[in-house]
Amino acid sequence: MFEERTMYVKGRLIPWKEATVHLMSHSFCRGSAIFEVMRLHGTGKGRAVFRMDAHLTRLERTASLLGMTLPTDRGGFTDILFKTIRANEVENGYVKLICYYGDVAVKVMPNQEAMDVCVAVVDPERDMAGEAVPGDKSLSVVLCKTRKLHPESIPIEAKAAANYLNGMLSRIEAGRAGADAGIMLDTQGFVAEGSTESVFMVKDGILYTPAEGTVLKSISRKSVLELAPLLGIKTAERRIPPDFLLSADEIFLSSTGGRVQPVGQIDGQALPDAPGPVSRRLTAAFETICRDEDPRFSHWLTYVE
Repeated sequence: MFEERTMYVKGRLIPWKEATVHLMSHSFCRGSAIFEVMRLHGTGKGRAVFRMDAHLTRLERTASLLGMTLPTDRGGFTDILFKTIRANEVENGYVKLICYYGDVAVKVMPNQEAMDVCVAVVDPERDMAGEAVPGDKSLSVVLCKTRKLHPESIPIEAKAAANYLNGMLSRIEAGRAGADAGIMLDTQGFVAEGSTESVFMVKDGILYTPAEGTVLKSISRKSVLELAPLLGIKTAERRIPPDFLLSADEIFLSSTGGRVQPVGQIDGQALPDAPGPVSRRLTAAFETICRDEDPRFSHWLTYVE
């Protein structure tokens, strides 16, 4: 049903089918697009974007790390996002903002200085039949042979399209093993992240996640780490060896789409109580926050109307 959607492309709102770029564009051929995916929530006060400021801050950081010039400033992106959301009748869904080099370029460097921008708004239930992330399903995961990119080879905290070949390979590997998702180790052999998810584990009541340095600075990860202490859950960021992960009481993955996705099986080993108590508490808290029913987190929601 994507055809019902309206997209923002280079200053105009246009029908979904008209949102195209040349096959010889730099970002298509070289993978130089950068992006953010945000959640849109319907609340009693209207539609709101979850942690929009944090996403735009990360977009600016990505551009800085990669030496790219964004096409507008924070206020300009806000106007573009709101304009596109208002043009689409989506109550709960995803908003994807992409900055890219649309000009034809054969050489390794783009021909244009400032990037182009486009925004899409989609309803996962209506537009992505079968691809919507189920909130109550326990996942099966495997530890992958595919390793997370080394931070000295490319800035891994950059939300860049080319970096996601890494995640795609781990997801292919997981699928061939009959699992829902893969977990990658870093090049030193410690737990890094999933294909497109942050990894969390609970051991003896403490919530652990891999330390920054070899993982994406995920907005979902940041949100879990800020929320958990307010629920009385102790957190720790550390380098996690695979054996420690395999001995966990609970494991869950976190992402924009899944928020908190409990793991019920890892490498064929069952976690029979999934979702565990920590996963359930975090899930319930996020649901309350996204309905704007917890005033402590109202600042996480930016209202569109």
